[in-house]
Amino acid sequence: MAAAFPTDHALHAAAPGTRLAPEGTTVLQAADVVLALDWCDLAGTLKAAFGGERVAAKVINVSCDAHAHRGWSMDHQGLPVTDVYLLCEADAAVPLLLEAVSPRRLAPPRALAYAEARPERDTGDVLTLRALAGAFNEAARDLDVTVTRVPLGWNGRYRHFRHPLDYIGSDGGAGVGSGPGMTVGAALALKGSGRVPVAFMGDGDFLMGVTALWTATHYGIPCLVVVCNNRAFYNDELHQERVAKTRGRPVENKWIGQRLAEPDIDLAQMARAQGAEGLGPVTRVADVGAAIAKGLALVREGAVCVIDARVAPGYDSDPGAASSAARG
Repeated sequence: MAAAFPTDHALHAAAPGTRLAPEGTTVLQAADVVLALDWCDLAGTLKAAFGGERVAAKVINVSCDAHAHRGWSMDHQGLPVTDVYLLCEADAAVPLLLEAVSPRRLAPPRALAYAEARPERDTGDVLTLRALAGAFNEAARDLDVTVTRVPLGWNGRYRHFRHPLDYIGSDGGAGVGSGPGMTVGAALALKGSGRVPVAFMGDGDFLMGVTALWTATHYGIPCLVVVCNNRAFYNDELHQERVAKTRGRPVENKWIGQRLAEPDIDLAQMARAQGAEGLGPVTRVADVGAAIAKGLALVREGAVCVIDARVAPGYDSDPGAASSAARG
C-alpha cells in the first residue's frame, strides 16, 4: 500500500533526500528513541548522524533486511546498531505499534526550519535544478502530479509531497537506467486516474533506458520526462575527484570517460525517434517555464513528451542540499 508522510507536516523533521540533511542530524542526535521502518542503509544514516560514535538513542529496527545478508557481498550495506529488531515488513508492524501506544500521545507541533528555507525560483540566466524545480512548481500548481523519479542532485526542499501518490520513491538499488522504465510503468498504473506522471532524471539515466519511451508511445501511455541534462555522468566525476585527491593525481582529469560532449547528444531528437514529443534543448531560465507548461499540456492531451533541460553540473548551493549533483 502506498504511503507518504506529508513533507510540510509540522512533525516532518527534515527535508527528504538520499543523504541526511543537517536538520535531520540534529533531530537524530537529540532523540531518545529511533524507530526505523525499513529504512534504506540505517547503518549509514546513524554513522552520518553520530560520526561513528556511540548512538545515544535506543534504536528499534523494523525490516526484512536480514534476508539479504550474505557473507560474500555487502549488498545489505552496513549492519546497524540495533536494540530491538522486528523481522517483518513495516506494514505489518505499524498497526500493532499504534495499538500498543494507545491512547496516543501527540507531540507538540514545531516549525519546520526547512519549509521556509525552501529555495525559490532562480532569477539568474544559468539553468539549475533549483530553477527547474521552481518553474515546474509554478506550471503544475493546479495539477495532480505524480513524480516518478528525481535525480541525485534533487534537494528535498524543492517540492512538497502531501499525497501518497505525489512521489513513488526511488528504485532502491541506485540503478542508473531504470528511470525511463519505472516512469512508463508508473504512468500505465496511473492511466485514467487524472494524475500527471512526471519524471526528472539525469541524462545518463535517460540514455540507458530511452527505448522504454517506444513502449509508452506504442501503447498510448502519456507521461512527461524532464531530462536534467548536465552532459556528464557527474556523480562519477565526483567519485573520480575524491580518488584523485586521495592518490595525488590531477583533479582536472576527473571528466575523462564521464563527460557526454563532443559531439553533443540531441536528447529531444532521441525522444522523437521513439515516437514521443521532444522539446529543447532548453538552456535558459527564461525559457524553461514555457517548455514545462507545453510539456504538461501535451501529456494531458495523451502524448508522451521529453524536455531536454540543460542544467549546470555541480552541487546545490543551498546548505541543506540533500545530495550531490544530478545523476548523469
